[in-house]
Amino acid sequence: METITDISEEHHHVRETCGYFLLDDWCLAAASGQDTFTYLQTQTTNDVLALAVGSGLDNALTDRKARLLCSFSVHKNSETSALFLLEKNQRDALIQNLEAYHFREDITFDTKNVPDVLLALQGPKSPALLEALAGQAHRLTKPNDVLKLTIGDTEVWGFCKSLTGEEGYVLALPSAFKNQLIQKIEEVGEPYGIAAIGEEAREILRIEAGKLVYGKDMDKTHILPETGLEHSSVSYHKGCYTGQEVIARLKTYGSPAFALMGLVIEGATLPPYNAVIKIKNKKIGTIKSTTYSYSLGKNIALAYIQKDFRSPDQELEVTIGDQPFKVKTALLPFHQTHSRTERAEKLHQEALSFFKKEEDLEKPISLLREAIALDPKFAPGYEALGVMLSKQNKLDEAIALMKRLAEIDPQEIMAHTNLSIYYMQQGRIEDAELEKGEATAIQFEKLVEEGRIKREKKKQDKQDRVEQERQVGMFKQVLEIDPIDQIANFGLGTIYLDTQKYEEALAPLQTVVENFKDYSAAYLALGKTLEKLSQKEEAAEVYRKGIAAAAKKGDLMPLKDMQSRLNQILHSES
Repeated sequence: METITDISEEHHHVRETCGYFLLDDWCLAAASGQDTFTYLQTQTTNDVLALAVGSGLDNALTDRKARLLCSFSVHKNSETSALFLLEKNQRDALIQNLEAYHFREDITFDTKNVPDVLLALQGPKSPALLEALAGQAHRLTKPNDVLKLTIGDTEVWGFCKSLTGEEGYVLALPSAFKNQLIQKIEEVGEPYGIAAIGEEAREILRIEAGKLVYGKDMDKTHILPETGLEHSSVSYHKGCYTGQEVIARLKTYGSPAFALMGLVIEGATLPPYNAVIKIKNKKIGTIKSTTYSYSLGKNIALAYIQKDFRSPDQELEVTIGDQPFKVKTALLPFHQTHSRTERAEKLHQEALSFFKKEEDLEKPISLLREAIALDPKFAPGYEALGVMLSKQNKLDEAIALMKRLAEIDPQEIMAHTNLSIYYMQQGRIEDAELEKGEATAIQFEKLVEEGRIKREKKKQDKQDRVEQERQVGMFKQVLEIDPIDQIANFGLGTIYLDTQKYEEALAPLQTVVENFKDYSAAYLALGKTLEKLSQKEEAAEVYRKGIAAAAKKGDLMPLKDMQSRLNQILHSES
């Protein structure tokens, strides 16, 4: 493996291929006993009782005022045991707080008899690399999944965990096997472009991904909703835990005065850590982690921002630590990674482009193999690769590919159609006819199923229309009594929007946003309605106001939807 010393190259490796680094600042802890999950359910913010063996979730501990005591993930490795993955500086606090209310429950905590070395594999090619390391397909597919793997002669715990915004894993193992594992990773990882990643590059990747460090970006002086962790670490449907009332009240009635978001900073100077952000001597925020982002080509910061200034893409002239700065607010994360399917599609298109331009098939074949490794169910990749291999007269491999696709998706018609073609080219007439018959049968089954679905949809649409008419009548009755009723106007407006009666949807939705200025969902519905009426400028203005309202209230989902729609409008106009 070539040694990489340039930080930008290390960053590029994780964003485009894969990299590894030791997590010396992270650790494992364990809990076991018959009451493990029922006890954790009463103490932590998320719903651990919903976990299946092999799965996990982000979680937290808070005090009675909802101040953040610990942030960690819990992984169910058996019916009666769990592993905690967290930063070392939180381990003692986690155990002490969990032990504080532990009296007679059958649960034991352990920080000694757990693997003491953690190593991260991060990047879009890390799934294929881990599969090669383990010598088989693995089931670490969803965030926080946990699984015991054998790599070489070593058993390791594998966690599906992104620390950089890219797909990735954390491997946990005894220190005696550390050098052996690193050597194995470097040997097996060379074809995947593996690189060792240093602390500086790791920090840049972390901040771009909006990942927080306890004691730096958050601590026990922050209430949990200020950190943004409630979106991943809190269940609003589980039973009581310490701090629940405060967290639930904030969700229902408002948002914290200050909350974490991103800042993009103009110029070459990074503001100092913990510096106060002001506008005309008014404090509007506090700087936390900062770095230069290679993804954006600008300086960026994590910062706690006052709710009146939390709308994304606001350009502000501020002072930070008494120095003037121009900044733009940004939703986290700064870097949006592509899904496996999106990456596979990109590689597929690149392969087809090479295929059209050049006679040499090795490059497009290599790209298609990579696409399939990223997304084993990416049927267009199998089909294109089979065609190219057949042109090289590698019919046995092309046939093996189509058989694999048929195993993955038995209803994939092209797998059987192509098998018929390749068998025919080999002179295997009987096999070709069988596969052609299979393709025809699947096509017939799909046509029958499509017909059934259409009939079911028609029936459901009729039932929906009856229900919508009933609701419209009910909402109109309410509005005769109270013309500005929030629920009736919003309900009426959204029904008209859903049924494509856009002109009729305008008035009730406008009534809501004029009289209930923090109702984020109404701004979104009104903006959609205006877009349908080709009133793009008016829709953009509604989205801007809605984004500001949602930012103040902390309504992340409508905020992101409105931001995306606003960007599309602005992009179409430019």
